[in-house]
Amino acid sequence: MDSTRARLKIALNHAQPSRAVYELARALRDEGMSQIELYRLFDDFRAAHESDADETLYDAILDTMDFISGWCSPSSQLYDTQLPPNVT
Repeated sequence: MDSTRARLKIALNHAQPSRAVYELARALRDEGMSQIELYRLFDDFRAAHESDADETLYDAILDTMDFISGWCSPSSQLYDTQLPPNVT
């Protein structure tokens, strides 16, 4: 597992996963990860957690994907552009 994936896995195990994965997304953006790369990373983890009985991690991932993709209020977007719906 590459370090980026390991970092996301660690963030998901945090006591407050929603905040931890959002902060990780911001950090990865600041480290130079492109919007599409970040979105696809989170989408891989979304798919892995979509069948979880407890939806906490799935929701944390989906919420952060909205900020990554720009499908949220402009002030909450992590990037200046909005990804098209057919990104994946």
